[in-house]
Amino acid sequence: MSDKQTHQMPLFISPRQSSLISARPKRMPRPTGNSCGTLGVCVLGSGSGGNASVIRLGETALLVDAGFGPRATDKRLGEAGLSLNSLQGICLTHLDQDHFRTTWPNTLLKLGLPIFVHGGHFADLMRIPGGAELRDAGLAQSFDSTPFEPMPGVNASTVRLRHDKQGTIGYRFDTHAGSIGYATDLGHAPQALIEHMAGVDLLCIESNYDEQMTATSPRPSWVNSRNMSDSGHLSNEQSFQAVRMIADASPTDLPRDVVLLHRSGQCNHPMKVRGVFERDPELANRITLTDQHRRTRWLQVHNPSIVDAT
Repeated sequence: MSDKQTHQMPLFISPRQSSLISARPKRMPRPTGNSCGTLGVCVLGSGSGGNASVIRLGETALLVDAGFGPRATDKRLGEAGLSLNSLQGICLTHLDQDHFRTTWPNTLLKLGLPIFVHGGHFADLMRIPGGAELRDAGLAQSFDSTPFEPMPGVNASTVRLRHDKQGTIGYRFDTHAGSIGYATDLGHAPQALIEHMAGVDLLCIESNYDEQMTATSPRPSWVNSRNMSDSGHLSNEQSFQAVRMIADASPTDLPRDVVLLHRSGQCNHPMKVRGVFERDPELANRITLTDQHRRTRWLQVHNPSIVDAT
């Protein structure tokens, strides 16, 4: 299969799951806020030990992945001026433990917080303790290729990507204030991803490993082979090429910001990442590196073609 072909994974959504796509869950009262304000993203942490990002539109917020436990996530949200009660929902890329901790179901049930999972990953959620309870409470929201609204004012469209057996989901979040693309844990960047992310104002994409550091790392050879395969992770070079292709397919100066996710602690280094992206001075000035142990600053989407009505 060529790098420009999208891996086709089997998809089955039962009638019960299909009903969850359109059914909105009953939720505990929480502030709805103003969904007509500015758009921004803060990566709470990203790496093999956990991944979570928060997207904020006005006074409403959405979590993308929940790879830290509820308590740690609430602490990092607090540092960003939010809390678990600020969230309108959680969108998952996939269910590896560094993207969804199994300690979340009880908290989601207590908060009445919906979680959005692709139909191809729904069975994985059901195998997690508490997954069936989320389904029965109407909080496990299954989606397919149809765009959906995970919180007011945000339209989410998706693209399926290769990663291990089940694959992962890349998101594009479009709002009145601009757009954010989010893709992590992908073995290569297919043409479908390039086309899906073209024109976003802010792009979050993984830059996982340096090839030379990986080749000389003490990790088992099968781990390195898996990570460097078409179903593993993006290298710095692959990430750079993907960002350039997305930029070439976009209007001038887009994406204005590029956030690099999921950097390996053993097989990568900030200087390695920057060394690759500095080959394009225009892109290098737009780069934000993430870290496993600390959050990024808030990155606001500034789209001069959009006049904020607030």
